[in-house]
Amino acid sequence: MTETAPLRAAIVGLGRWGQNLVRANAGNPASALRFTHAATRSPAKAQDFCRDQGLALLPGLDALLQEGRVDAVVLATPHSQHGVQIRRAAQAGKHVFVEKPLTLELAEAEAALAAAQAAGVALCVGFNRRFLPAFQALAGQLAAGALGRALHVEGAFSGDFGYHYSDQMWRGDDRENPAGGMAAMGIHVLDAMIALLGPVRRVSAISRRAAVSAQLKDVTSVMLDFESGATGSLSTLMATAGFWRLHVFGSQGWAQMPDQATLITSDLSGRQERRAFDPCDSLAQELDAFARKARSDRPYPVSPLQALQGVAAMEAIAISAAADAEWTQVARPATSISDATA
Repeated sequence: MTETAPLRAAIVGLGRWGQNLVRANAGNPASALRFTHAATRSPAKAQDFCRDQGLALLPGLDALLQEGRVDAVVLATPHSQHGVQIRRAAQAGKHVFVEKPLTLELAEAEAALAAAQAAGVALCVGFNRRFLPAFQALAGQLAAGALGRALHVEGAFSGDFGYHYSDQMWRGDDRENPAGGMAAMGIHVLDAMIALLGPVRRVSAISRRAAVSAQLKDVTSVMLDFESGATGSLSTLMATAGFWRLHVFGSQGWAQMPDQATLITSDLSGRQERRAFDPCDSLAQELDAFARKARSDRPYPVSPLQALQGVAAMEAIAISAAADAEWTQVARPATSISDATA
């Protein structure tokens, strides 16, 4: 594949989020990725959308993996299916972009990544908040030492999504979404924290259902102890108004994202600076970055090791929540997994 050739991709799963990904990519004419095919569990519901987007609708993943005109698959499927689908796609020689979470268990994530590395294909996880200019500026401040030593991080990501789910929907299934809103929202904040402070050593989590009708836990609160010695707290609710916040405290000041487009910093004297950033389509940017990783091995913001560290922390959060907030060690990814490829 040449540097200029578009990566021909198939979307697998055409629910609300799968359609969002296709539309976002269509709005970026310069993208290195082009959606050409699709597969979904309910093809009759997707026919009009596929026709409007110029997608060839195939009967399922088997057909997509046999399609020679497809270079990559983009998975917007139930979380529990990711591991098997990634391994099958890798074995078929297809690059893989998978919506978060990569998988629900570390062992399955390691097997998926190992399959991708053995096949020599790219495997990227959809943490689109990594592409927010405000987050990148925050990360730059911390890396440059402007905040001193990182001491503590606080994050919150909430919304009213839980009110729209039922037990008959996979997104309303507690088995697909352990610890409530973590898989839908909180995982983005967790990934940001790992990007900033490194791996998590142990967690203590409370997760309970308080307001929604589905079986989901709609209130989740997590305490985090990082290997670096920093501490953290994370909350994610499925039954309230939309809210976002990420706040890093350092020995020389702090930096806060009160929303996804603003960064406020303060030094020890209390002098604050506020920066507002232009909106960006982070979905389009992550798909373009995936395609460039697949085409020419350009770096993707979420490294393989960070992806595994996120799955390990998520798994520990679910275990702790089921054990009434018992402090739970986060497993370390296998040392045999290379962080330089996939």
